[in-house]
Amino acid sequence: MAEKTVVVVGGGVGGIVAANELRKRLKHGERIVLVDRNARQSFAPSYLWVMTGARKPEAITRDLNRLARKGIEIVIGEVQDIELAERRVTVDGGEIVYDYAILALGAELVTDAPPGMSLAHTYYNLAGAERLRNALSTFEGGRIALVVASLPYKCPAAPYEGAMLLESYLHERHMRHRADLAVYTPEAQPLPIAGPALGEAVCELLAHKGIAFHPGKKLSAVERGELRFEDGTAAPFDLLVAVPGHRAPRVAQAAGLTDESGWIPVDPHTLETQHEGVFAIGDVTRVLLPDGLGLPKAGVFAHGEAIVVARNIAARIEGQAEPAAFDGEGSCFLEAGEGVAGVARGNFYAEPRRIQMRSPSRLWHWGKVTFERYWLWKWY
Repeated sequence: MAEKTVVVVGGGVGGIVAANELRKRLKHGERIVLVDRNARQSFAPSYLWVMTGARKPEAITRDLNRLARKGIEIVIGEVQDIELAERRVTVDGGEIVYDYAILALGAELVTDAPPGMSLAHTYYNLAGAERLRNALSTFEGGRIALVVASLPYKCPAAPYEGAMLLESYLHERHMRHRADLAVYTPEAQPLPIAGPALGEAVCELLAHKGIAFHPGKKLSAVERGELRFEDGTAAPFDLLVAVPGHRAPRVAQAAGLTDESGWIPVDPHTLETQHEGVFAIGDVTRVLLPDGLGLPKAGVFAHGEAIVVARNIAARIEGQAEPAAFDGEGSCFLEAGEGVAGVARGNFYAEPRRIQMRSPSRLWHWGKVTFERYWLWKWY
């Protein structure tokens, strides 16, 4: 059997899991190559804790090169081109010819639109979470606005987790009475993909904490001290926290992988693209659900998809039947501040969709802490 090369493009949650799973299953010397522009990778679900000072960045950051000891080849550099016909990925001028490719490119944050977004803080990347932590340390009171810039965005619970953790942060510092908090989103309710009952539960949590919720607000511009919306209304702020817009990386667009949605369409069960041997997982994908909505962009799905794709590629290489299909199962912690968290779980492929939420408790908060530690230990 000729040695095969599998290239995994992207070193986030999905890419790391895929590379590990491939290496575990392929025992005949096949080449597993993991490519990313950054050697240092951080655990995105913990960015909220970096924002509040509950985590130091170094505690949630690991070096991709640690995976080399497992027999995974690490290439650090910018992906300049994906040539589908030639089965070739170009990284900083060097070429990797592949038999199979897993595109775990993630979603890029749009920080230059709408106009004025440079005035906003964000916890959607590690550097932004650190800057926001520093801004909070000197915050003396006023109006904190948390705005969702556009749809879709990854981690649908994160805007509401962020608002409640900010509220808890202010309480701990005896500053809650000096600040007003509000969430603005183009969505009709929190987590609309999960159904009205869960959305109402999140609204109740926000209301209990005195956090104003403004649905149906499409952001058109940010001016100094003011948000402007497409319906002609405006809202003042002293500190702005934003969920930036998201888009597929340009290299995916240039390769002709994206469709009219701007994302890479894939088979919902195999995650294969229309190009044979090329798979895409995680935030860069468009996975259509039975009712026409899209599967949320979340790390839990990138993780599950990575395992399915890796197992099926290994089966193809070894001439076996493909054993796995992604089933749409997923769960998500919802941090509610004050050391408690809820958890939502269910099957997003089911008709009707079945999503349930467990009430916030200290148990679920420690469940998330345990998961963070376990994940960083297991996959690195």
